[in-house]
Amino acid sequence: MMNPGRIFTFLFLFILLFLASCLPEQKLAQSFVKSGPKIRLLVTPPDYLYLYNHKGEAIDGFSEMSDKQQDSALFSSSLFIQRISDSTMLEDYVNQFISALRAANFEVYLPDQIDSFLVSQAQSYKVNISQIQLDEYTYPLEDKQPINDTVYYRRFNLNAMDFSVWLELSKVNTDKPRKTLLYDSQSAFDSFDGNFIVDPWSNAVRYKYHIDSLGLADVYDMAKYLGRKHGEYLFDFFMNQWVAFNMPQNQYDLYYYHYDRRKKIMETTDEDRFEILPNK
Repeated sequence: MMNPGRIFTFLFLFILLFLASCLPEQKLAQSFVKSGPKIRLLVTPPDYLYLYNHKGEAIDGFSEMSDKQQDSALFSSSLFIQRISDSTMLEDYVNQFISALRAANFEVYLPDQIDSFLVSQAQSYKVNISQIQLDEYTYPLEDKQPINDTVYYRRFNLNAMDFSVWLELSKVNTDKPRKTLLYDSQSAFDSFDGNFIVDPWSNAVRYKYHIDSLGLADVYDMAKYLGRKHGEYLFDFFMNQWVAFNMPQNQYDLYYYHYDRRKKIMETTDEDRFEILPNK
């Protein structure tokens, strides 16, 4: 027989899910997905890929070097930055970004198609990928565990990369054009697994670990993944803006919605989205 407490918990969760499915903002979001965005986008790729290595602490005499010497030393000692092809990385990101937008039924144009883009008076936006930046650095990891009366520590420095993107979004054919600045940054690290082991015979404490090192191919895969992800984020941005605009009077949208196109499900999110930056 099922525990009465579990039955109550199940019913409570079911009611919450049912109520969430009835929220007006969710219904509006679903209608946006069904009808399609009906939006035209002019996507402008970036001219440069910004690359930075922040591992100066690992270079002998780094603090005594001039700025130019530091830049040279950081580049030549980098694990990834010096080996990345700017053109390949940008192409991987932009191609996946555009593919995701077209999969979401946006009508996408590139700068050499601007004449065709400007012909229509339909709802149109310029999407300027203003900056893509890669930052290479060392991520300090500490593992500790109390064993008997002693706390044991092991410290490691993992390789890490941040992939950051800034998008400028502005509406076309409007009297008061206003730029919206969208931002996202994601990180990748060496994969780490470790634990302390006590020898049953000698009581000696050992540490067993495995590091699956981040590779150059992983960095390129990250660019492709985030290109697709940011295309989805932009769809979500327009969807949530449309929801907010069409909410019934005196009602406010409580959640930010993300549409998973592969699973065909609508879900709320706090983090899986673009951050809207203030205009300076």
